[in-house]
Amino acid sequence: MEQFAGKTAVVTGAGSGMGKAFALRWGAEGMNVVIGDIQQDALDATVAELSAADVPVLGLRTDVSKLSDIEALADAAEDRFGKVHLVNNNAGVEGYLDGPIWAATSKDWEWTLSVNLMSVIYGVQTFVPRMLAHGESGHVVNTCSMTSVITAANMYGICKHAILALTEVLAADLKAAGANIGATGLCPGIIATNLFHGSRNRPSALANEGGMSSSGAALRESMHATLSKGMPPSEVADKLVTAVRENALYLLTDHEWDSRIVGRHEAIMAGTVGPAATGMLDAEGVR
Repeated sequence: MEQFAGKTAVVTGAGSGMGKAFALRWGAEGMNVVIGDIQQDALDATVAELSAADVPVLGLRTDVSKLSDIEALADAAEDRFGKVHLVNNNAGVEGYLDGPIWAATSKDWEWTLSVNLMSVIYGVQTFVPRMLAHGESGHVVNTCSMTSVITAANMYGICKHAILALTEVLAADLKAAGANIGATGLCPGIIATNLFHGSRNRPSALANEGGMSSSGAALRESMHATLSKGMPPSEVADKLVTAVRENALYLLTDHEWDSRIVGRHEAIMAGTVGPAATGMLDAEGVR
């Protein structure tokens, strides 16, 4: 997909962070922009910013953990602008941080997987058939993580490994079908976002009794402080535009960890297990 002007992009998690930066960037490319976010005030602020820049925009409160909300977002996009050409499956939360993986509750699993993984599955399931039906060039961007290619990183990383695998399968299936649609697995490193404050929108029905542990809360705030010093989301958005134009299957925002990617795969081939990350970031701060 090389031309963007006059076409329509859909971005989830667009109330802040990378999602907001993607929405603004696609708008700057001359696209119609449809955005979803679970937090209404943040969604409204992004809509206002896009409108002030004279970008044709539609915002709809969207809980990406629900297929019905993703379908409603697709319907609203088509009702307003017609064909959808580009989809950013981007919304995500920090997930379980309270200890070893076997200590996670069913509520932890349901919340983390539904937002981080099932939302992407729902996005592919909902938008790709519609894009295939109109037959014009298009692209799907799934937000993964550097944890997808470097290391184990708790429940969040499990989701991100799965999203990268999903993106690879999607790209292969689209190619086999002769579709004019590309796919990119976006693997961000340390980006200045509110990822580690995603639990502010955790449903009460999926909250554990007593809430987050003190150690989990301390880890969350430490990781948020690390991210706050990271790459601006606008810089990621610039890189993403280039990746989509070039139909790149992988977009790694950073390359200072390339040797670790190689090392991980060498360890796999050797039959060894690499060290697990602490929480979602390891000692070197890889997200």
